[in-house]
Amino acid sequence: MTVRLYHRDPYLFEFEATVVRSEGDWLVLDGTAFYPGGGGQAADRGRIQGLDVAEVEERGDEVWHRVPGHNLREGLMAWCSVDWQHRYEVMRGHTAEHMLFSALSRADPDLELVKIGIDEGLKRLTVKGEVDWGIALQAQREVNRGIAANIEVCRSAMERDEAEEEGVRAKLDRIGGDTVDVVEIGDFDRAACAGIHVMETAELGAVLITRIGSGGGGEVNIDFEVGEKAMERSLDLANLSLSLADELGCPVENLAATVRNARAELERGRAALRELSRLALGALEPREVAGLQVHAGAFPYLDKKEMREAAERVRNAGGVAFLLSTAEKADVVLAAADGSGVDCLRLLDSCLRPLGGSGGGRPGFAQGGLPDPSLAQELLGCLLSSLRP
Repeated sequence: MTVRLYHRDPYLFEFEATVVRSEGDWLVLDGTAFYPGGGGQAADRGRIQGLDVAEVEERGDEVWHRVPGHNLREGLMAWCSVDWQHRYEVMRGHTAEHMLFSALSRADPDLELVKIGIDEGLKRLTVKGEVDWGIALQAQREVNRGIAANIEVCRSAMERDEAEEEGVRAKLDRIGGDTVDVVEIGDFDRAACAGIHVMETAELGAVLITRIGSGGGGEVNIDFEVGEKAMERSLDLANLSLSLADELGCPVENLAATVRNARAELERGRAALRELSRLALGALEPREVAGLQVHAGAFPYLDKKEMREAAERVRNAGGVAFLLSTAEKADVVLAAADGSGVDCLRLLDSCLRPLGGSGGGRPGFAQGGLPDPSLAQELLGCLLSSLRP
C-alpha cells in the first residue's frame, strides 16, 4: 500500500521515498506526494531521481509512477520533487470549481454537475441546465466575496450514511467503500471529493468565468480562470469593453443594448439584401456565350436553396447557370443542360480551386464554396472565359 502524502500535506512537493516495486518504466514508492489525478483533476508532474515522471496512476491501494529510463531497484531510496507551479495552479483551480458550482447551484438549484476538467491550462466545469451571463455574474460575485473572506478549507472523512444525512453534495453511487472523503469550505460548500485543495480561499486571489458554451446534449461548458490569470483577463476584457463603447459612441453601461440594436439593424439590412437578390435573380437575363444561354451572377445573401432551385430550372430549360451567393463566404452553384458540352465539375475544379475554394458534384450540376467572397467576380470571369473557344 502506498501512503498518500498528498492527503497529509498537499503543500509537500519534495520528499524521499523507498522503491517497493519496479517493473520496466513503472515503479511504486512506499509513500508519495504525487497526486495520481481523478474526478477531473489532473495528475501531478515532476521528477524522481532527476528523471521526468511521465504518468502517475492509482491502481488499487498503490500509486504507480512511470519514469522512463530509470534504473531504480526495490529497496533503494529516491529523491522526488513535484512540479509545484503545476500542483498549486491545479489545487487552486479545484477549490475554485467547488465554490463556483456551489454558487451557481444556489442561483439555479436545478443545475446538475456533470464533470470537471482542472489542469494548468484549462479549468472547466460542465453542467446540465441553463446558465446565462446574469447567473454567472451573480455566482462570481458570491465566489469572490468568499475569497475575500478567507474561508478555511477542511478535509475529513464521513460514514456514507452520515454524509447523506448531513446533505453533503455527493454522488454516492459513484463512491465505493464505507467512508466518504469530504472537503468543506466553511458554510460555502461541502462536497465529497478525494482531490487536493488549498488551505484558505484567499489563496485563490480571484475567479473569473471566461466562456460559457454548449457542450452538446443539453450540457453547458463553463471555463474559468483563477488568481493572477483571472485578474489579468479581467483587465483585458474591461479594456476591450471600454474600447468598444468608445468605438460605438455609447456609455459602457449601454454597450450590450447598443450591440443588440446594431445586430438587429444588420439583420434587417441582410433581409433586405436577400429580398433584392431574390428579385434580381428572378429578373436575370441570360447572356449568349459560345452559342450557349448562360445565366451568371453574384447575389448578396441569396438563399442557397433558392439559388439551387433556380440553377436547376435553367438546366431543365436547356441553359447553363453560374450562380453565386456572397456573404461571409461565397457559395457557388453550377448547372448545365444535357448535351450542352459543359462539364460543371471540371469547371469547378479549374476555376474554384486556384482561388482557395472546394466543391464537388457531377458534370451536369456541381456546387462548392469560396472562403473569400471578394473573389466572386474573378470566379465568374474564369467560368465565363472557360466557355469561350
